[in-house]
Amino acid sequence: MSNFLTPITMLAIARFILLFCCVCGGVWGDDKIPARLAGVGIDEQLDADLPLDVKFQTETGATVTFGDLLRDKRPMLLTLNYSNCPGLCVAQLNGLTRGINEVSSLRMGKDFKFVSLSIDPTDSIAKASATKARYADDLENKHSIDGWHFLTGTEENIQIIAKSVGFNYTYDAKHDQYNHSAAAMMISPKGRITRYLYEIGFTGETLKMALVEAGEGKIGSSLDAFVLWCSHYDANENRYSASARLLLSVCAGGFVTVGLVGLLPFWISNRKRKVVVDSMNFP
Repeated sequence: MSNFLTPITMLAIARFILLFCCVCGGVWGDDKIPARLAGVGIDEQLDADLPLDVKFQTETGATVTFGDLLRDKRPMLLTLNYSNCPGLCVAQLNGLTRGINEVSSLRMGKDFKFVSLSIDPTDSIAKASATKARYADDLENKHSIDGWHFLTGTEENIQIIAKSVGFNYTYDAKHDQYNHSAAAMMISPKGRITRYLYEIGFTGETLKMALVEAGEGKIGSSLDAFVLWCSHYDANENRYSASARLLLSVCAGGFVTVGLVGLLPFWISNRKRKVVVDSMNFP
């Protein structure tokens, strides 16, 4: 029995186990994307410019471009949704509404604006107006619903914006619905894409930092700018985290500054003493 598990036997067993795992992995571990979701997703276009001359209609029927909406030099939060979405759009917009309500120092309509563009070219102005009215009651009073625009447009113009931000979606004719993912894009006052957020339950702190970043110094307090400078965006966690290296640099700089300030009285005292001594020794 001592020679039962010889090296050759153990090697054969190992090969059998490896082959078994490979076969099972091929059968049970097939993670192919369903056909209906092929071509759906987000291709991030950070630092790309949003087309500013493409025309859409607001919920009031007015014709606008993104250039018009950015004319006041305030950053924009952009989402792509549609009125008859069975669930994802509702969850995303509800999450954004809660997150915006948690943002204490910035106000929608004053410091930033929110634009929801419908990817369904059959969405009407009336539907857009009804959707806006639905969310108006959920916003806290510090935010103005006038800062949230629901846009509709032609399929061609919708595609131009969707491609520019890397928002890939497909239409399911059988179920009359769109297959799409959820993302919130931050747009700078100049129309530059600065950040993508993929949360559904958005936190106020993450939204504030993303808006301050997109604002390019035009919104937020000096403290907000300092916190942003000491932070970096963690794509895996989908939030801003403190940068250890920057914090270490700040602490080191502060330590040196405090040390220099603390030694300053001694240097002044020694300087005065040297002047007195030199004057006494003057021939």
